[in-house]
Parts: sequence; structure tokens; C-alpha cells
Amino acid sequence: MRCTLVSHTHWDREWYRTHQDFRARLVDAVDLLLDSCAADPGYHFLLDGQSIVLEDYLEIRPGRRAELVAACESGRVAIGPWYVQPDSLLPSGEAHVRNLLEGRRVAEAFGGASRVAYTPDSFGHPSQFPQMLAGFGFEAFVYWRGNGSEIDRLPPEYWWESPDGTRMLACRLTRGYFNAATGLDIDPNASAKRIAKTVRDQASETGSGHLLLMNGIDHAPPEPRTRELAEGIAKETGFDVERGVIEKFLETLPRPDAEACHVGELVGGRSANLLPGVWSARTWIKLRNRDCETALEGWAEPWSALGARLGAPDEQPALRTAWRTLLPNHAHDSICGCSRDEVHAQMRGRFDTAEELADATTKRMLERVAGLGVGRMTPWTLEPELAVFNPSPHPRSDVVRFALDPHPWVAPADGDNPADVLHPQALRSINPPGFEVDGVPARVLDAAVGRMTLLPDRPARDLEFVVEDVPAFGWKRLAVRATDPVPEQEDDGREISAGDVSVVVGEDGCFEARFGGQRFPGLGALEDLGDRGDTYDADLLEPDAVTTTSVSVRRFRHASGIQRLVIERVLAVPVGLAKGREQREGEGGRVAVTCELRVAPGVPRVDAWLRVDNDAHDHRLRLRFPTLGPAAGFEAATTFGVARRTPGAVDAEGWVHPAPPTFPSQGWVHAGGLTVVAPGFNEVEVEPEGAIAVTVLRCVGDLSRHDLRSRPEPAGPGNATPEAQCLGVLKARFALFAGLDPIAARDAELGLRAVCAGPEPCATSGASLLELEGEELALSALKPAESGVGFVLRVLNPGSEAREARVTLGFPFERAEAVRLDETPEAQEVSRDGTTLRFNVPAHGLRSVHVR
Repeated sequence: MRCTLVSHTHWDREWYRTHQDFRARLVDAVDLLLDSCAADPGYHFLLDGQSIVLEDYLEIRPGRRAELVAACESGRVAIGPWYVQPDSLLPSGEAHVRNLLEGRRVAEAFGGASRVAYTPDSFGHPSQFPQMLAGFGFEAFVYWRGNGSEIDRLPPEYWWESPDGTRMLACRLTRGYFNAATGLDIDPNASAKRIAKTVRDQASETGSGHLLLMNGIDHAPPEPRTRELAEGIAKETGFDVERGVIEKFLETLPRPDAEACHVGELVGGRSANLLPGVWSARTWIKLRNRDCETALEGWAEPWSALGARLGAPDEQPALRTAWRTLLPNHAHDSICGCSRDEVHAQMRGRFDTAEELADATTKRMLERVAGLGVGRMTPWTLEPELAVFNPSPHPRSDVVRFALDPHPWVAPADGDNPADVLHPQALRSINPPGFEVDGVPARVLDAAVGRMTLLPDRPARDLEFVVEDVPAFGWKRLAVRATDPVPEQEDDGREISAGDVSVVVGEDGCFEARFGGQRFPGLGALEDLGDRGDTYDADLLEPDAVTTTSVSVRRFRHASGIQRLVIERVLAVPVGLAKGREQREGEGGRVAVTCELRVAPGVPRVDAWLRVDNDAHDHRLRLRFPTLGPAAGFEAATTFGVARRTPGAVDAEGWVHPAPPTFPSQGWVHAGGLTVVAPGFNEVEVEPEGAIAVTVLRCVGDLSRHDLRSRPEPAGPGNATPEAQCLGVLKARFALFAGLDPIAARDAELGLRAVCAGPEPCATSGASLLELEGEELALSALKPAESGVGFVLRVLNPGSEAREARVTLGFPFERAEAVRLDETPEAQEVSRDGTTLRFNVPAHGLRSVHVR
């Protein structure tokens, strides 16, 4: 038996301690690592598969940079490939690609990133990981959690196959990433004796004749006596034990037979806790993360790429700064919501910075393209011309908002007339007129709190209107005219309609949506159950006393054709768990739920905004959307694709961790003819009768408990986490439409944006800058190239048949070539006909093209 002893530490940057608290320990660990390398020429170490720890360390120990670089360049310390060890299921697929790109970029300054996709502790993995990881040229995927019953027929090393057919060598750490941890043993011989028993047991589980011995555990300092440890294990077992990193293990590992293959995701708890409750812990984190990802992937990156081609400045440094701020929040204990309260409080600032930088970069690009020039000065008029931008590779009609937010809002002038000093838009926000956009009335509504306003009691204003036929990745010029005010008509009606879409609210606050001839009654029902679980897992109680104490409905109709219903419901629920934690008790618990529904001419969906004011503890709140009937199967967004699932929990006989009926969603679910677009709500269930149930809040008070029925083993320390009760206000949005259309779901999430137009735009109004044609094909990414030259576009085919992609660019270019996800050349054909590119995208495949 051949064994490779890999000394390592699993380093959560933040978890039951804050980042700075853990970093103090990291400094000690890397100090000891470098000392061990200096003392022992054969010493090797795996620095947990992430490169951010290098930056964390060198900010405190800049004087040891040369030692660290030398250790990495010599191959004695393995770094990367990730920038941050992420949760695998909650960040978007494109966010994972940015994580690996940044991890590689940072690692290159230290000699290069590891060729192993080491992901030891994430709570399950999506089915497209082999395709994604192969796009970076990785040799193998090494992991612990996530297997279901398939491991009963698979060896520890097997082939993992993506839906597109890409195969990746997967190495399962059958006894975890700590099977050779030394712990507190003072004598390395004592450690060797203890580890030897595990090694002998594990040897019987493998047919390869090779074992990976992971000498480390969470936040443990490096074991400096690995030479003595390896010799001791060899003596106790009679096995050949050598020290190294995982690449050393892979060099001589026999490849498994072709039949040793698994196709699909890894979301089971057969041999280790899966911890699916993290999909709904601290929902605000998931919502904020999705907003940041959408702001970057859907707006800032594409328009930075196109803007640079049109003569605007290179925004790649801004994009990199935003991603580097966001990615630390993707660490599995961070985005999963299963850390101490102080950790998650610190995440808010990162989300704020990333989203604000993405939005500011987008606005700069849009205003430059629309012709406002370098200074981007708002035209000094109450009636500007607008540029409405479309971030989709096909023409769009939709509702858009324009912010009456001039810059500058004040300027020096002669005299005392406020009209000469104050920008007309700022001045008239005190007593706003009505507005028309291209002759159609626009809604004038209060802007979000925080915008500049002249008087404390007079909010800033936005215009909202419908715009038709905005070209693919293009813009449309519209004229604004001031008119007499056109207020909304408010009454107590319960029905709104626009074209073939209508909504009717019932007495209970649930509503029926109609899309042409299809009717979906009973939508938006509220379900509230007691939850005695923790941040890792729900542990639900039987239904108890929950009553709806009030329902109110207001209807608003505007001359623009935009119509809204505002439904307010109040649930009376028990305050929290009783002392024995077996039931809820106490009167006075209150959950107020406001749902604003909107329909608009030419928009074939219902848009909705949700506000939940939670005053209760220890419960799970869900929104339920009944569909047309029982669901034998359904579709849901997943990482780089569409998952086709069946209702209910899978057979989990013999599993360590019972399987839940819920699943992780990446933005939308379709069942029984209805699609619910709910970006950021990652936990969903489709019930056997066909209802789509979206978890809105899951409120608990402990990081990890040891008395759960839904999880027999503990998951972490028992810190109290009162902030995980999610008291206060949660805001989110969702949308509904009939049928299955992933592209329409993405359109609903992205929307359109409007800025002021100037006299010298960089692109022609009404012209498309990039259009994608091809049945079922979706644009996954459009971003500046990492090389700094040109841009990369990526197309996803979520369907089961190969398709030809036709991408037409609205400007000349020199050349285009196929690249991998890591943006290195790939041997795939890209043909060209003028400014149209053609290339094949296999079923469930991703194809990337670098345009120079």
C-alpha cells in the first residue's frame, strides 16, 4: 500500500471566531510553516486550496514574503486554486469562475496555483463542477461531503461526469480531511500508532493500492514532525509512506475503470453531514449576495466590456476590486449563515461595497456610452432625453425606472433666484409635476431613502414607465416632457390587468394569476411552522396555532397602464419555543407580510415585491404557489444549467444525515406550468401535489445544537446566535409567468436601466451591440478579458441537444478564438461571417470565445 501524507490546515477565515481573531492564529500557523520548511528540506504543506490566506498573512508579516514565495515556487507549499474556499451550491457558476480566476492571479505571484480542485468541507456540489473545473485544466477534484447512496458502488477514486459528458477524476476523502490529524499528541510515535489503525481500516476500502493521509484539521497549526510521523506510520502498518502534497498522490494513482462513474450532483448525506439548512439560514445574506452577483455579472461586466470597445476607459480594476470584496463572503461558513453574529455583521459592509462599486461602474459606462462625456454632467433641464439600456442579447420590452438625481444639483450663478442655482430636477422634486416619456404618462414615485433631497420632508423622485423594443445589448433614446401631475388612482379593488396578464386577490390575501387562458389560483399562501433547529439544519415541529389577524388590499392604477395591488397580511404566531423545545408557546408573536404585485402593458409576467416584518422566534416562513396539478417532475435553475428533479426526499436508507425534501435553487423553479422567479431565495420545495414552496425566513437562535432529530451528529460549536432569529424587516422581489423559459426568468431579474442621454453617444440609439441567436441558448458571461485585450463571451446550452450559437456584434473586430473558462486557447472551431460568429455548443455545455 502506498500512502501520501499531506500536512495541511483547513482554514475558515471566519466562523465561530471573527476574521481578525482567526487571522491572528493564521499568522502563527504560517510562521510555524515557514520555520518547518527551513528546518526540514523534505517538509511539504497544503495551504487549504485558497490563495487569499497568502494576502491575509503578508499584510501582517510582509517581511517573510521572500520565504513564502520560495516555499511556494519550490512546490513544497501548495496554494490555490481558489481565491476563497467557497460554498459550492450558493454562489453562481460565474462567481465560481471569478473565484478561480482571482485565485490563479494571486497565486501566480507565488509560483502558480495548485492543479487540484481541493474543496474539503463545502456542503454538497453541483453537477456541472466537472465541466467547470476541466475548464481550468485541473487534474482532480478532492472533497469530503456530498455523496448519496452512489458511494455504495463507487471506489474512493472514481470518474465524476457532468451533464455535458465532461469527466473529472474525483477523490473522496472517505474519513474526512483529518484522517491523519495528530491532535494534541506530544509524541509523534503515539500519533503514528493512533493514525495507523485508521490507515489499516481505510486500506480495506480502496482497490487502488493508494491512500491519501490528511494530516491536519480546522485551524490547527502545522505538524512540524511529519518526517517522524511518516516513519512511524510506515513502521506500524508496513505501508510505504511518503510526504508531499496532493499532486504527489495523484502522480502514481491508478486511474479508475470507466465504469466507476457518477453522473449528477453531490447533495447526499450518506457518509457525512450535508447540512442543507444553510440554504435558508439568514436569508438576507443570500438575497444580498444575489444582488451583488447580478450587478456584476449582468450589468457592470458586460457594459464595461462593450464600453471599452467603444472608447470608454478600462474598468477592469474596478471590477476586480468589487469581486475581491465580494468573494470573501462566499466562504462556506460565511454565505451559509452558520457563523457567529459578528461575522455576518461584518459581511454587510462587503456586500455594500461590492454592490455600490458595481452599480457606480455600470452607471459610468452607460452614461459614457449615452454621450454625457467624461464629466457625466446631467443636462441642466427638467426635460432631459433618456437612454434606456438593455443588458440582454435579444430585444426587450419592460418597465424601467429613471432616477431624478442630477449631478451637480447646485451651481454658482449671479442673483438670488433659486432656479438659477439649483438644478431644475432637484428644485422641482419639492413639488414635482407630471411627466411623459415619448408621449406616454410616467409614474412619479418616491425614491429610496438615502438619495439626495433638498428638504427633509420631501423625498427624491423616480419616473417609472414602459419602454418597448430596446435592442439587444443596445439602448433607445426617449424624450421626457413635464406635464400636469398624473396621479395614480387608488381604491379598494382587487383585480388588475394588462394585456393577457391579470391578478385577482381573494379575501384571504392569496391571489390568482392569469396568463392568457391559464389560471393559477391560491398563489402567495403563507405557511409558518415552528423550527427547533440551528443555522445548519431545520428541525420542524408539527403545525400549531397560526392565524391571520388582518388582510387589507389596495389597488393603484396609472395612465401609463401600470397597475398594482398591495396586499398586507398579519400572522399571529407563538412567540417562540417552550422550555422543552418540543412546541411553540406565548402570545404576541407577529409576522407582517406585504406583497406588492405589478402588471404592465407588453410585459408577460407578474412582478412582485415582498416585505416581511418578523417579530417571532424559532420558526420557518414559506410562500406557497400552487400550480396546475401534481408534479411527477419539475425544473429548477442550478449552477450552469437546469436541473430536472422529482418531488420529495430521495431514499436515504443508511445515510448519516437524512435527506430533506427541499433543494438548492439558483433563481427560479418551474412546475405544473408556472415559473416562480425568486433570486436569492435558495431553498425551495416542490410538493407532490405540485405547489412550489419558497423558504422566506428560517429563524433560529443557535449556531449548532446537539439535540436535533433531523441531524444525528453535531455540526459545529454551540454559540448562541440571536441575530439568526432574523427579527425585523426583510425585503425581496420575485416574479411569476406561465411556462418554462430560463431566459425570461433572467430577463425578469436583470430588468432595464435608464440614464440621461447626451449629444455625442458612443453607440447609435436603436442599434444592437451584441445579439445571440440559437434555440435555448443563454449568455452566461460577457466580461473584459483577463489579458486586458478584448472581451470574453460565454454561451450556455441548458438543453439536451447540441445547438449552433450565432453571435452578431455591432462593431468590427480583428479576430475571435475559442478559449477555456480560464481564458487560455482551446481547440474549438469558431467561424466568422462578417461580424457574426458561429460555433457549436453541446448539450448542457459551456463555450467561451475571446474577441480581440
